[in-house]
Amino acid sequence: MNINDRIKEIRKILKLSQTAFGERLGVGRGVITNLEMNLTEPKDLFIDLLCSTFKVSRKWLETGTGDMFTAAPENI
Repeated sequence: MNINDRIKEIRKILKLSQTAFGERLGVGRGVITNLEMNLTEPKDLFIDLLCSTFKVSRKWLETGTGDMFTAAPENI
């Protein structure tokens, strides 16, 4: 599993559509689609925003190790 797969996993756990997920991050659905289909790699700024918006552990996002969230998903 790579970082793009983990982004998709976060979105699915949060039960957000690609559109809703993108809106929360200030990007369009196409950006999320391209990431989830491994057509593009996320930039550092996007990773920072995703981690802060959804309380995701950057270590988990980048490596797959540790806890996914830094706070309980129901508190996001």
